[in-house]
Amino acid sequence: MENTVIVDSSLILLAIIGGWMLGNIMYRNRQTPVSWFTLFLVNFAALWCMFNWIAHVIAVLAVNVQRIMAGSFVYTFPFYAMLLMGITFIALSVLQLSRIRQLSQGKHYLRKQLTLVSWSIVALSLPIVPLNPIGLLPVISSVIILATVSLTKSQWKPAAFQEHSNTIVSA
Repeated sequence: MENTVIVDSSLILLAIIGGWMLGNIMYRNRQTPVSWFTLFLVNFAALWCMFNWIAHVIAVLAVNVQRIMAGSFVYTFPFYAMLLMGITFIALSVLQLSRIRQLSQGKHYLRKQLTLVSWSIVALSLPIVPLNPIGLLPVISSVIILATVSLTKSQWKPAAFQEHSNTIVSA
């Protein structure tokens, strides 16, 4: 694919803007004392992964549309596998974003689901790394989410569950 540096830079910029916007929305509507930066960081990581997988699916489809136009398209397992992999990771990234939103709304019991989804992404992505170093991207984004949620564990609980909390956090 041509202009990969431009595309990759655009995807990072899009993830930063999206993380900023989602972080602001979730921060204003939160039911927990979670900080804005924490929300920005986990949303950025999930969006970065999701946008890159969307770009992956578009690239796979674009290459195969060119093959169709040239009359050389053959439906093969690698084509199917590349599409399936992209769609699967997009779905997992959307699930991460959903759990992040629900955690910010005080559903702290869903932290285990977010952790499970993130570890699933890591496990499914690691075998890709020897084939293509870009396979580290979902691993890095999931590790960012896992580390951030783990380090800010107490922030994700609603004010009623906070130990030693004398104030009620309001949005």
